[in-house]
Amino acid sequence: MPAVITDLTAQGVREPVSRREYVLVEVRTDSGLTGVGEGAAQPDAATVVAALQEQRKTLAGRDPTAYEMVRPALPAARAALNMALLDITGQLARAPVYEVLGGPTRFKARAATTLVDASSLETARAAGFRALLAPVEPPAWRNSGQAWVRGVRRRLEELRRAAGDEVDFILDCGGSLTPGDAQMLAREVESFHLLWLEEPCPTVNLQAAAKISQESATPVGFGRGARSNAEFQDLLRLDAIDVLRPDIGLHGISQIRKAAALAETYYVAVAPFHRGGPVATAAALHLAASLPNFFLQEAPWPAAEADRRMRAEIVSGAPETVRDGYFLLPTAPGLGVHLNAEAVRRYRV
Repeated sequence: MPAVITDLTAQGVREPVSRREYVLVEVRTDSGLTGVGEGAAQPDAATVVAALQEQRKTLAGRDPTAYEMVRPALPAARAALNMALLDITGQLARAPVYEVLGGPTRFKARAATTLVDASSLETARAAGFRALLAPVEPPAWRNSGQAWVRGVRRRLEELRRAAGDEVDFILDCGGSLTPGDAQMLAREVESFHLLWLEEPCPTVNLQAAAKISQESATPVGFGRGARSNAEFQDLLRLDAIDVLRPDIGLHGISQIRKAAALAETYYVAVAPFHRGGPVATAAALHLAASLPNFFLQEAPWPAAEADRRMRAEIVSGAPETVRDGYFLLPTAPGLGVHLNAEAVRRYRV
């Protein structure tokens, strides 16, 4: 008899120092298998938990391998359930999720993390990261001109001297610049050879966003704020991006695979955005292994030891170890991770 879903539980957790929140879900079956997933805490953890709990009656008695048919309205809930059902599907097949999805296309995934403060550079390098996202301090006023742009470049040069030539950088603007400031910055840092310029401006005006990519040799990444593949299609059609950045905590594995297929037709690479927890890291690595046009996987590396300890405690088998700039792929069936119920309760929101 095939397995059927019997129950699910969901709860939000919070890291003790950074206060980063994400939502964890477990889906249980009558065969004894349990799938785990994670969603972003957007709009907030309580709302996502409620949206997941509403799916209990809908999912009861259904085949967990029909993961494409489970589509809650809230993106974060949809992403979490997609991961959990694919986890069960992989366990039933006794294979890692990426093998179920036709992979692997690679045997390791390039890793990147975000610099939290000045001291986190050496910590990230010691942890094995060789690609770093450097946040940009927005200018004090709009269209501030060359003084601010050159100041950003000097900051990048300082980071390069501290990190060494083996480390690559992504300049993370967080969508905070005007298109004019973003265009000047993209031209100023061309010779710095960034991996890409991250979310240089809001995408309200797609034509203005497209000009940044078209008028500079600096690659541009967009997409972490998108909520649907239609938004990705608009960016791709206008030739506005070089790197697509869908959020694993909002889209899950299946939706990003569809976005990646769109991007591949435009010769655009995919580097999923991820600033959540360790379950999503595992899901992102299975996704990376299944994508022909995968580029790089961002993952959090908390500056605080307490946050790193919490991530290790709540999940067993979490593949958050980086070696010489790369994550190794998980090899256990499903996602290859399991929740520690007691630890999850300790850090519950």
